[in-house]
Amino acid sequence: MQVKINDIEMDITAGSTVEDAIKLSNAPYISGTPIALIEGRQELESQVNKYKIETTGGSVIIELVDNAELLTDFWKKNYKKFINKVIRWTTSQEVAMGAVKSDLEPTNNEYLYNRWDVIISLSGFSNEATHIIFSKSKHQSIYSVPNQNKGIVATVVGGKRNILKLKNTDEIINIEPIIERKSVINSASVTDLSTTLKEGNELFTYVEIEANHEAPISFEHFLKIIEDGTFYVDYESESFIGNDKLRGLEKDSEVIEKRKRGAVTLRNQGAGVGRVYIYREDRVGVPSHNIIGYVSRGIQLLDTVKEHEKITIKTVPEKISTVALTQKDADIYLENLGIEHERDGLVDDDAIIVAQDPLYTVDIDKQKKLKTLGVPKDDFVEIELYADENPSSVWYFRKISGLLNGDVGHLRVNMAIKEMNIIMFKAVNKEAKGLIPEKLPDNKVNAWEICVSNTACKHVGNIGIRFEDNSEFGPTGESFSATNVIGKVVAGFDNLKAFKEGDTVYVKER
Repeated sequence: MQVKINDIEMDITAGSTVEDAIKLSNAPYISGTPIALIEGRQELESQVNKYKIETTGGSVIIELVDNAELLTDFWKKNYKKFINKVIRWTTSQEVAMGAVKSDLEPTNNEYLYNRWDVIISLSGFSNEATHIIFSKSKHQSIYSVPNQNKGIVATVVGGKRNILKLKNTDEIINIEPIIERKSVINSASVTDLSTTLKEGNELFTYVEIEANHEAPISFEHFLKIIEDGTFYVDYESESFIGNDKLRGLEKDSEVIEKRKRGAVTLRNQGAGVGRVYIYREDRVGVPSHNIIGYVSRGIQLLDTVKEHEKITIKTVPEKISTVALTQKDADIYLENLGIEHERDGLVDDDAIIVAQDPLYTVDIDKQKKLKTLGVPKDDFVEIELYADENPSSVWYFRKISGLLNGDVGHLRVNMAIKEMNIIMFKAVNKEAKGLIPEKLPDNKVNAWEICVSNTACKHVGNIGIRFEDNSEFGPTGESFSATNVIGKVVAGFDNLKAFKEGDTVYVKER
């Protein structure tokens, strides 16, 4: 039987499940994320109430009425017959499109019509001359309409100026249904992998986002949010879904455009700065939203996802980062991408890359050249952070070190007291406000635990690490009640012991 998987037609064995289809097609999918299953295009179109009529004089959008099933059924089954037809006549009151044959029966009643009514007319009381009439003004007329709702099948909701300009030399180029979010929800569902597929089913496993190449900083912000390949829905509404992972991280204004359906935006100022939105419906452009990119595939899945779910995400281009690789590994990685590599800093094969130029994926993809800055392995430390237990303190640490934005962060040593086996890093006062007590030491601070002083003391935001256990004070010299344990060092122990005041320590999360 034939189905569609992410808009690609495939033949699969009858009785196949969603899981079978994913494996057979090798479709992008991360376990545990929801999938959109649409019964079929015919079923989908049966839920559609808006249609776009393209003419040589411009496009017109109509919305079907709710109380005329005889007329709306005729339109849904026959609208394609009007493609390549002409504008038969225009007057000060009406524009006529057609004609086609139908099995509708005419009446001879006169009715009052309002401006922008769309009427099915059986001209000359003959169903062989079935026309669509667009009312340009309020008027009375005998249109030989079917005996339902005065023949009114729809209302014009878009392209009204185009109707006023149409001439009898214009033609109908195309007519297509407009798939709105409410239409998709009526005929789509989030399903599990054991669901059996049927002939004509359409399956969507992921959403693809294409970058706005004029917004490299905003796109990189988005790539950080989806670094595990998923977009977590912290909030949803009829208009958009939103992610708060980097909420509070300020970014400069880039491209400001209309937020069309499928647009991905970054809030650059005000409440919710740093938040990312993906739009289900059109909204006007505002200065507070940068356009990151647009959904290029899988918008049906975007429509069905719910709050606190996450969806599989792919991007074009995919993230390009050599940070934390060795110079040798970067050679191989960039060669596979067709990107020229220039080594800088320490150029040895085993040097660790801590910076790249250009910094942003979009710019690298455009220039196809990349310079990487290497440092000795001895400058590197790997860490593990306890984000669930210390949301505020870990956010603070990641922000001041650069780990919020990048794969490698760095801190400058403020104090290195070898006789006390302590290393400390200075607070950033602007960012340290509000560091409330979170995960506190349990009778002692263990060696290699990363600690941050909280609001229970005067010097909020200092960071420290002890090289040996201590049951009296935290590594910043504060009491345990003023010490948040935010993580631990997991590699690079000897490297950390060797650092002196003023040195830069590079850190990477494991």
